[in-house]
Amino acid sequence: MITKKQIDDFLKTESNRNLWIEILENLVIQQMEREIDILTNSPKERYERVLKRSPQLFQEIPNRHIANYLRMSPETLSRLKKS
Repeated sequence: MITKKQIDDFLKTESNRNLWIEILENLVIQQMEREIDILTNSPKERYERVLKRSPQLFQEIPNRHIANYLRMSPETLSRLKKS
């Protein structure tokens, strides 16, 4: 755990502040890309994209959580995995 004071101290230097901004920008971009993916792609395309990017995910995380992340029902994810 980190305290607010530790964060403030870390952000006092310009290089750390720039690093922090870069990290936040990357997080926002990733979230926007995920939202675009969910809104524009079919469930099958979303499943295939995650499978290609992180195949080990399906070994480590329960299907219901993956389905929730992909905004589809667990039944839909199960059908996609079988096909």
